[in-house]
Amino acid sequence: MKHLILSLFIVLIGISSCVKDEDLKEPSLPSTDSPIFLNELVSTGSPDYVELYNASDAVVDISGYTISDGGSDYVIPSGSVDAYGYLVILADDENTVDDQGVIHTNFKISSKGEPIKLVDTEGKLIDQIDLPPLDDGTAYGRTTDGGPVWDVIIPSPGAPNSNNNTAPVITADTILSLDDNTQYTLSAIVVDLSGVRDVKLYYKYDGEFSFVDMVPVGGNEYAYKLPVIPAGEELEYYIMAADETGLKSYFPESAPDDPLKIVVENGYPVFSNFNISTENPAADEAVTIKIDVYDASGIDDVRLYYVAGDQTIDDKVKIVMNNIGGNTYEGKIPGQPNNTVVKYYMRAEDLSGQKSYYPLTEGFDHDILSTWPSYTVAPPVILEALVLNEIEGHGDPDYIELYNGTNADIDLGGYKLHDKDPSEAYEIPGGTIIPAGGFWTLDCDGGATTLFKISSSGESITLLDASGNIVDQLLKEDWPDGHEGLVGRVPDGAEKWSILTEESKGSSNGN
Repeated sequence: MKHLILSLFIVLIGISSCVKDEDLKEPSLPSTDSPIFLNELVSTGSPDYVELYNASDAVVDISGYTISDGGSDYVIPSGSVDAYGYLVILADDENTVDDQGVIHTNFKISSKGEPIKLVDTEGKLIDQIDLPPLDDGTAYGRTTDGGPVWDVIIPSPGAPNSNNNTAPVITADTILSLDDNTQYTLSAIVVDLSGVRDVKLYYKYDGEFSFVDMVPVGGNEYAYKLPVIPAGEELEYYIMAADETGLKSYFPESAPDDPLKIVVENGYPVFSNFNISTENPAADEAVTIKIDVYDASGIDDVRLYYVAGDQTIDDKVKIVMNNIGGNTYEGKIPGQPNNTVVKYYMRAEDLSGQKSYYPLTEGFDHDILSTWPSYTVAPPVILEALVLNEIEGHGDPDYIELYNGTNADIDLGGYKLHDKDPSEAYEIPGGTIIPAGGFWTLDCDGGATTLFKISSSGESITLLDASGNIVDQLLKEDWPDGHEGLVGRVPDGAEKWSILTEESKGSSNGN
């Protein structure tokens, strides 16, 4: 029975640090002399479970006993616990005893914590515990089976409990799924009571051996996306985890001598680095769309489809996008009258006939017009004010450009510009004039001119007047999606920010 239950337990994930003494809880003492104890509880498993332990030298029949989770009661129809043995009851919201005798309760256990009780056939309380909130996959159990002290432990269903220092426990799939860009993302759950020091992925293909640090992505999960590997290549890989005390473990356990091996499959074309010249074009202004498309087997063609105004999906227009170098393709949607709504999407096909579509957003379906992205033809809103107009975060040097959208010259003396750290603000010297309709730029070199540089991933940039009032600001979260560090208002002084493909420092923005 023990091995059967263990085989049904799909994923156990744990904690990355020890629990402090003050976090330990003493259980309520049983109200009878029963040798049956609540022994271990999991509330974040696949599935959750309750483990019972028999502290006597005789088999104990628990048929008719009731387990409660604070909201639901489950009466065990039949079952027994062997002498000094364990019984794992799965809390998976079912109400059955399956063909192999495994008991499934009609409730799941809250990961936020709740009381768990065990009552015998006469209604007497056998055992109870107030289960605390648990991290993903952690177990709460008696540190000694049937003993008085509870602690957070590594799950051990149907086996003796322990919080002794052991090597990290690694749980991962042996079968990798291929995503749309012929890349494998390997993830693993790594658990260790003393704390995980590092998790490394070792892999080899085409005779080249590499190792990398897997990235923590939350809880006890670590992940790494492998580089694009051509279809047909054999990939070998394994994981090594080390805890803070230096103990190591491997996945699979046969590694490093016998790693896992797979043959890379042919994936679908992948889209990236989408760029649209403007999302509020003027009347009759063409809209240019650029996008990178990659496929290990090669690209056959990339198409841009669109409809305008009241056209239906049957009226969609096909534009064959041109390769303009590398993996980049470009297509232009012709200009339309004011207030026209234009909907569009892209399709790529590789040399083996596999197709993929853009956008990649959830809910998009190229056969359902209402799910297509769109833009509206309308004159852009122009701010008649002094504004941040262009920001370069991967230049030599970086810079900030201001634009005076008013009809009068402005003395910038005493105005300040800063990035996310106001203490590094640059004060513009007195007598610095920006003419009406003109530009002024500040080089951000992190030394000679300013104390700060600009992050190419985007960061908050603020313009203050001489009194310390905010004149204009571009917050990090408002940088256009998909930018590569160069953004600006198109046309100059426009309300919306756009991705720029070329610098226009000190002159009118274009795209």
